[in-house]
Amino acid sequence: MARLSTERILALAVIGAALFVVGILLLINSVTKASREKALEAVNADVAKMERARGTSMLDAAAAVAQPFVARVGAGQFAEAHALLAAPYRDTVTIAAFTKACRASPILAGARAVTLNRLRQQTAGTAATVEASGVLDSRAGAVPIGFVFLQEAGKLRILVVSLAGVPVLQGVGGR
Repeated sequence: MARLSTERILALAVIGAALFVVGILLLINSVTKASREKALEAVNADVAKMERARGTSMLDAAAAVAQPFVARVGAGQFAEAHALLAAPYRDTVTIAAFTKACRASPILAGARAVTLNRLRQQTAGTAATVEASGVLDSRAGAVPIGFVFLQEAGKLRILVVSLAGVPVLQGVGGR
């Protein structure tokens, strides 16, 4: 057998080292990928379990009131929309005054849909308010919308509706 030259030995050593490094990297990648997938499955299972235990999120509960409210106002069903308002609002603002206030806002009167994407809850003793904000889709265009809800008999009811930060419907004042 012929003796290998120094250059060939060096070349074979470099190729061998490169193959070793590639092999180690592939092994590390495989192990990390498997661990990452396993951890992700565990986290997703935990999140799903917590969501089931928690029930409907407060943002979903707020949207469940805001969406039909906006749809009814946009459809001109003001009496039905008025029924979704908090007791302090209903007690101080008649359906006729509510209808007038809705019609006075072309953006609100032309409402088609609402998407809520932020929520803030505040409590003081046993009382709690929920503030939710998002985007109102109206025939007049899209505008930021905000709601203040009160908890009444375990359900959210609308107390204030703001468009672009300006209250257009509020149940905190007199007639």
